[in-house]
Amino acid sequence: MIALERTVLAAFTDRAPCKTKVRRPPSEAALAEAERLRGRAAAGDPAERVVIDLSHYAAVADRLRTAPNSEEEKAD
Repeated sequence: MIALERTVLAAFTDRAPCKTKVRRPPSEAALAEAERLRGRAAAGDPAERVVIDLSHYAAVADRLRTAPNSEEEKAD
C-alpha cells in the first residue's frame, strides 16, 4: 500500500493536461456492443436506458423531515 501511494505521488504533476488527447463520446456501435455484453438489447432512445426511481429518496427524505433534532432529544 505504501509503495503504491509513493508511486502515485511521484507521478503527480501540476502541468496542464495533454492538449492532443481527444475526448469523444462512445459511438453507437460501442454503445450497442456494451449493451450486448451486459445481456440487454440496445435501446434506440438514450432516455430508455435510464431508469430513475425516486421513491427510495422520497422515503428517506420523509424520515429525515420527521426525525427529532438534537435539541428535541435533550428536552425529552
